[in-house]
Amino acid sequence: MSKLFRALRYILGILILLASLTVLYGWWRVHATLPELDGTASLAALKGQVTVDRDQWGVPTITAASMDDLLVAQGYVCAQDRLWQMDMLRRISGGEVSEVLGEAALGYDRGNRTYGFRHAAEASLVVMDEETKRQLEAYARGVNAYIEQRRGRYPIEFQVLGYEPRPWTPVDTLLVHAYMYDVLSSTWEWELNRARVEAKVGPERAREMFLTDSELDHIIVGGTAPTATSSERPASAPVDPPQSSPLAPSQPAEFMAQWRRDVEAVLGSNNWVVSGMRTYSGKPILANDTHLPLQIPDTWYMVHLKAPGYNAKGFALPGTPLVVIGHNERIAWGFTNNGADVQDLYAVSLNPDKPSEYRVNGQWVAAEVRKELIRVKGRPDVVHEVVVTRHGPIVHRDGLTGYALRWTALEPGGLGAGYSMLGYAQNWEEFLRHMRGVAGPAQNAVYADVDGNIGFVVAARVPIRKNGTGAVPLPGETDDFTWTGYIPFDQLPQVLNPPEGIIATANARVVGPGYKPYLTDRWYGPYRTDRIYKLMERREPIQPLDCLKAQTDVHSLPHRLLAEQLLEAVKKHPPKDERVKALVAQIPQWNGDALATSRLVTLLEFTRRQVSRIVLQSVLGTDYTRYQWSRSQVFLDRLLRERPPHWLPKEYADYDALLVAAAEAAAQAIEEQRRADGVEDAASPQDWAWGHFTSLRILHPLARSGFLSQHLSITGLQQSGTGSSVKQTGRTIGPAMRFVADTANWDNSLMNLTVGQSGQFLSPHYRDQFLAWYRGNGLPSAFSEAAEQAARRHRLTLSPN
Repeated sequence: MSKLFRALRYILGILILLASLTVLYGWWRVHATLPELDGTASLAALKGQVTVDRDQWGVPTITAASMDDLLVAQGYVCAQDRLWQMDMLRRISGGEVSEVLGEAALGYDRGNRTYGFRHAAEASLVVMDEETKRQLEAYARGVNAYIEQRRGRYPIEFQVLGYEPRPWTPVDTLLVHAYMYDVLSSTWEWELNRARVEAKVGPERAREMFLTDSELDHIIVGGTAPTATSSERPASAPVDPPQSSPLAPSQPAEFMAQWRRDVEAVLGSNNWVVSGMRTYSGKPILANDTHLPLQIPDTWYMVHLKAPGYNAKGFALPGTPLVVIGHNERIAWGFTNNGADVQDLYAVSLNPDKPSEYRVNGQWVAAEVRKELIRVKGRPDVVHEVVVTRHGPIVHRDGLTGYALRWTALEPGGLGAGYSMLGYAQNWEEFLRHMRGVAGPAQNAVYADVDGNIGFVVAARVPIRKNGTGAVPLPGETDDFTWTGYIPFDQLPQVLNPPEGIIATANARVVGPGYKPYLTDRWYGPYRTDRIYKLMERREPIQPLDCLKAQTDVHSLPHRLLAEQLLEAVKKHPPKDERVKALVAQIPQWNGDALATSRLVTLLEFTRRQVSRIVLQSVLGTDYTRYQWSRSQVFLDRLLRERPPHWLPKEYADYDALLVAAAEAAAQAIEEQRRADGVEDAASPQDWAWGHFTSLRILHPLARSGFLSQHLSITGLQQSGTGSSVKQTGRTIGPAMRFVADTANWDNSLMNLTVGQSGQFLSPHYRDQFLAWYRGNGLPSAFSEAAEQAARRHRLTLSPN
């Protein structure tokens, strides 16, 4: 028996040793992918020596003797931290995700192959100026040097998926631009649904539903003319509404799920600038936080770049050179999405006998048929056919009607690198000169400089339409609705040094009826913008931390307005549901802040959804989920405030009765949602805290659930705020960065990401900024040489030999 025990003990020892060796090997394999942060590295693509200093957050300061070497080094350093993310971004836009992820990504690849982003990127490169092209090539040389050096030690995602990155090219950088263009300017599905809604409700109701103005708007340009109404927008010619739609849900039981998808898809941002007349120093302060999908790795990458003639720090897009948002020694700048309408759908008749032909001016003409070969991991290649008309690719079909997409992003030069050039500007005139070269996507840019100037400008290729606005699909068979050019840069909105000393934008309306070229009518609600103005109009001098506090403000104005209405309604129609009575009784003590702990906010938000459902269903029936409008909350507020009789569903005696019924339906919906979440006592408001419905889902693409999600992703943490608070809150949407620039002392500036600099999960910088982001604490951003030397934790010297 003792021999048996000794044998078993020996075998167990061997197994433990093998297990330990396996763990050690796995540990080594993963750690071997981490980049060197100290010492020296050879980089043959360089002409001279470059230093890469990193602070405690892993943010690099790259110093070179030439711009060419600076860009080579930036490509190399960004690849150190984000190589797999960079590879995925180009694959997403290029429609090549199926090649590494398999059939699950095929539908997404088909969509981007239909757009033809790679063809658009190649066309943009052909017309690009030589200097910009040289910059993209230098950046690509740096990326490729890292790819070559790390062969066999690529980030773990490459190893798990079993592939290696191909060399980086300038076209790949333009594909990253295409990714952001798609995120920020794609509206064609809304246009299809809007046409269906307008056809069903008629022109009068449609004008009210798709309203553009609000009394809370803060107009920056063109606000001196008489107040406009939504009915003053140029009309589009009628087109038979589509009978099919890209949106599937239409049953009431799916309303909450559809609402969640719609809310999570709404992207926004905040930026503002205040002049020295309002600050502690007498110099301007600028703030910006971009609201984008929350993900690991971060959307943005922080970097400080220094070379003769260039010294800028801020936020770059992985895969693209230079700084997109940030400051240099003299100016600071930041963006929010303007939403200028740069997509139009054209309805074209397809030949029933030959689907590759479509009618133009009474004759059948041949479309270009592009055959796209999509490689799919684990199954045969797929050939995807794209029919391209004179307006662009057909992106949707409804019987023998095709809807062709014209989009500035798909035209030669549309994916240019204009925003990356802003770090060269030293004053307002130079800033405008560089903005003149921006193709898109259209952004509201705010500006500040050390001389005390503040400014605002929109830059992009915004089409001039021969007729109509493109708000719904246009007739594509004639030439009556073609584009005739782009709005000249000098006619795009801009202002310098407004007398009130504040410029703020948060995706709401920025131009008034006095501004004549048509930009868009898809402004988002004015609530965040209005709140920013109120916070910045304080009497006390503003400091950088005051701007950070404003960025994390969770006051939700539309919920406050709804609460006031509901409080009055229950006096006239007492609710039967005791839970509603108890929560409504809290309204007089509520200050309007949407805290994660608040159960009242939950009731208000679900009541808002139910009011919307009841009203829309009464006029649209099962099509009510097709109503997608960026100002839908403004429409709802106006109904509840003005109470027009023709919008009151016939089942209700008055709007107060509607509100109370919606609140009681909301209580039931909350209970059902909590029960679906696995809560046993779902009927009790004790477990209805708002944070349960805003819990974070910051996901790594390969770790969306299960064991890996616990380690690679961030989930479950509750958040304060709503989609209408300055701190715009969603499960997967929110501030992807925060930035406050102090022109009086750049070292007082604040910058931070959502999670961290590195995309490699064993790096100490994988998510080391998360707690500061989550708690709303600012991270100091050193800029002067003395401050950066004090903050330095690592130095890597890159040498050409």
